[in-house]
Amino acid sequence: MKKGRCVVLSIVSVGLICLALGSCSGGKDKTGSSEGKPQEITFWVANIGGESTIELLDNFNKRQNEIKVNYEFQGNYNDIITKLKAAIQSKADLPDLCIIYGIGTRFMADSGVAIPIQEYIDSTGFDFKGNVSPLAAAFYAVNGIQYAMPFAVSTPILYYNKDVFKAAGLDPEKPPRTYAQIAEYAKKIQDSGASRYGYSQSIYSYLFEQQMYTLGEYFLNNENGRAAPATRTDFDRNGGGVKLFTMWNDFYKQPWFVNYGATTTDTPSAFYAGQIGMMIESTALVGAAERSSAFQVGTGPYPVLEENDRGGVCVSGCSVWMLQNNDKARADAAWKFLEYTTEPEVQAKFSRGTGYTAFNPKSYELPEMVQFLQDNPNYKTAVDALNNTRVNNYTAGVSSAVQPEARSAFNKVIERMYDGELTPTQAVDQLAATINQALDDYNASIKK
Repeated sequence: MKKGRCVVLSIVSVGLICLALGSCSGGKDKTGSSEGKPQEITFWVANIGGESTIELLDNFNKRQNEIKVNYEFQGNYNDIITKLKAAIQSKADLPDLCIIYGIGTRFMADSGVAIPIQEYIDSTGFDFKGNVSPLAAAFYAVNGIQYAMPFAVSTPILYYNKDVFKAAGLDPEKPPRTYAQIAEYAKKIQDSGASRYGYSQSIYSYLFEQQMYTLGEYFLNNENGRAAPATRTDFDRNGGGVKLFTMWNDFYKQPWFVNYGATTTDTPSAFYAGQIGMMIESTALVGAAERSSAFQVGTGPYPVLEENDRGGVCVSGCSVWMLQNNDKARADAAWKFLEYTTEPEVQAKFSRGTGYTAFNPKSYELPEMVQFLQDNPNYKTAVDALNNTRVNNYTAGVSSAVQPEARSAFNKVIERMYDGELTPTQAVDQLAATINQALDDYNASIKK
């Protein structure tokens, strides 16, 4: 079986971080620029969104002359947080703004280097609730404080090959809603010869985490670390982990299922090539799926293991953080840029260009967006996932600084389970033990 990549991000001691920088947004009220020149700020950007990200940044600089955003691409999500941690440790200058992936949220909040945007929401009277989807906002809030502004927002959905559905005698307008239906459809697809395999899902903890949320169960205790800092796992005690690992293991044994491992680009590539009839993936791939596939692509809501009235999907993607540089003029300028990113027209254009979901509800009232969703129903699936999910501590997602380690550990235990070395129960217990040790180590480090 193909072995997956293991991505591990070490946790930087928050004690070191707090020595490096203070956590408040106060400091000297410097102008930061010469008279008549724009206030310059630095923005570390991840390699996401392609030309649409560049256009969003350039348009801000072109539309006014008071602020200039100097953006610097720093690589992928792992690259950017690794470079930021190195800058913190070395007490180097930090950017004014920085993109951080979702699972970096708790680390950033604990680090003391961020200016919570809640400070500017409160001081400026910005209509945050009116301009930011509550589900998108919830993921980037810690202890009731809004720390970061969503940037690229996505949720998981089901992708399927409509041509394969037709060939297999399935209704191409009625995708499966449950995993039991996926198994039924996948068998029909393979038995009919419409596609070599019926279904696949990457070895990716993100998918498992989302399955926990739709099940209406917590991944970590203290309500996913939202009611209080997480101290241990909950998926091993609430039954959800064993239910889902059993499903993963049962699927792996079926002839209609194919495993492409932990390289998360491999499953989508196989789908685009027509080798599999269905997959689950991020809404961020809608555009790529339609462009790369020679068949008609269909999308549906993220499947559920069991219907319930509690769960739903959680957002993923990334957010923008304001960082402490002891310079109020630069911080004020950074906030002005963040306000700009929330504008309905800005969000709508970025969404149409990238496949990420506009997080401003007002974007969907624009005539051009209404027409776009009518012409591109697969994008509407993504919008519905964002707007129709109830907001609670299940769907707010995990708040944990050790989630990168958790995801790496997940890859290892799933592969061992697939190889027959572990039963689903043993795999759940081993994963929980690894995460619990990481939580113990992290929580001890921030108490020092």
